[in-house]
Amino acid sequence: MRRISVLLLLVVLVGSACGDDSPDAAGLEDELASLVVAAEDVRGLTFFEDPEIVIVSTGELADRVRLQLEEDLDPDETLITQRLFELLGLLDGSVDLLQSYTDLYAEAVGGFYDNDTGEMVISGEDTLSPLAKTIVVHELIHALTDQHFDFASKLDLLIDEERYQEASAIQALAEGDATYFQLAYMQTMPTSEQVEAVQESLSVDTTVSDSLPEWFSEDLTWPYDAGFAFVDRLVSDLGVSGLNQTYTLLPTTSEHIIHPGSYLTRQPPRSAALPDVELEGYEVFEEGQWGEWNLEIYLLDGVDPGEAIVAATGWGGDEYRTYWDGTDVAFAYLFVGDTPRDGDEMATSLAASIRQRMAVGSGFSTTTGTTFSPGADYALIVRDGETVLFVAAGDPQVGADLANQLRAALAAG
Repeated sequence: MRRISVLLLLVVLVGSACGDDSPDAAGLEDELASLVVAAEDVRGLTFFEDPEIVIVSTGELADRVRLQLEEDLDPDETLITQRLFELLGLLDGSVDLLQSYTDLYAEAVGGFYDNDTGEMVISGEDTLSPLAKTIVVHELIHALTDQHFDFASKLDLLIDEERYQEASAIQALAEGDATYFQLAYMQTMPTSEQVEAVQESLSVDTTVSDSLPEWFSEDLTWPYDAGFAFVDRLVSDLGVSGLNQTYTLLPTTSEHIIHPGSYLTRQPPRSAALPDVELEGYEVFEEGQWGEWNLEIYLLDGVDPGEAIVAATGWGGDEYRTYWDGTDVAFAYLFVGDTPRDGDEMATSLAASIRQRMAVGSGFSTTTGTTFSPGADYALIVRDGETVLFVAAGDPQVGADLANQLRAALAAG
C-alpha cells in the first residue's frame, strides 16, 4: 500500500523548538563543516561531493514540507485511501486524510533530505542547538549513504512501479542507518548537550499528532524505530561493512525489517495470488503486497497490540486489491501464513478486529472462517489451512459478489 512516509522522502521525526526568524546560515559555516566531518567519522564514509545544507526557520521548514506533500500526494488518490480507511474503521468520517497527513508532517519534521537536489533542509537558528546538530548529522548520513550506495534512485523506481512494500523496506533501512549513527554521534557530545538535546526533543508541539488516531504516529515512526532495530542487529552481527553490503542486497519486505533473521537467511515471501475478477462499475485502483507491518497496524488495529503482533508475525506472504467506483471502495486481501496455525490465528484476530472497527453485524464463525451478518458495510473471512481470504465493501451486494467470485476462483485452483 502506498504510504505517506514513502512518498515524502526520508524525514527525521524530531521537531525543533526554534522560532520563525530566518537564521543566518552564512554564520554557521564553520559549525556545519565540523558536522560534515563528524558524520564522515561516525559513519566511516567520505563524501564524494560536498553536501549542500540549508538552514531555515521552523515556519519555512513546515512550508517546504507542505509544498513537498502537495507535489507528492494526489488528492483524488488520497481520497480513495481515505474511503478505504473509513471502510476498515480506521477513520470515522470526520478526518480529512490529506489535510491530516500534511498537518502531521509539518508538525513533526525537523529536517529532510531531498535526493533530487542533494539538499539537506534543517530547522535551526543562528546558532545550532544540540538537537539541531544531531538532525544535521542524521541528514548528512542520508546524503553519505546515497552518494555511496545510490539507494534513493532505487527507492524512487520502486515507488514509480508501485512496489510499495519493497520501498518501505528500503526506507526503513535508510532511516535506521541514519538514526543509528545519529545516536552514535550524540554519544560523542558533552553530557550536558546530550541532556539538552533529549529535553528539546521532548518539548516539541504534538497537538496534531495527539488529535489523530494512534496509528498515524505509529506508522510515521515505524521506519525509524523498526529500522533502527534492524540496523542495530546487522551491525552487531556483521559490523558496519555488513551494513554497507545490505545496500547491495536490499531487504524487500517489512518482515525482513521487523525480523532481521529473516533477512539474514534471505527468506522470500510466500506466493499469494488473488484471482483476477471484475466488479461491474468498479475499476482496480491499487494492488500489491500489504506486508506484515501494514497488516499489523491497519487490519489488526481493532485488537490488543500484543494479539496483533502475534497474528501478524505469522505472515508468510499476501496480496491485496482495492476497487473504486468513483464514490465507494471494495477491498480484497489474501493472507498466506507460514503454517496452518498462522492461518487460524490470523482468521481469529482479524474477525475480532472487524467486529471492533467495521460497521458490520456481529457475524458467526465456522470451521473455515467468519461470515458477518449484514450491517452498513460488508465483510467476510474465509480460512483454508494457512490461507485467509478477507473481503470488505461499502455496498453489501458488491461485497458478496466479489467474495463469491474470489471463492469460486480460488476453489477452482
